[in-house]
Amino acid sequence: MRYPSNRKPLREINGNLYEVVADYPIEIVVDPAGIKEWLGCDTAFKVNREGVYMFCSKIEEAIIIEEFPK
Repeated sequence: MRYPSNRKPLREINGNLYEVVADYPIEIVVDPAGIKEWLGCDTAFKVNREGVYMFCSKIEEAIIIEEFPK
């Protein structure tokens, strides 16, 4: 399933934050590198316990644009 641009979930993996672009069942993915390139992602994870390839973009740095008063 490819996520809409305004609904991409975030996942922390190995201490890094990733934006999940798409999840596809392992059994239908023939060329993970090709799908990664097609989606414009920089990382693909094979998640055996969930039965999916997770295609992600690493979030390098968060920038606080404006802080709201508490």
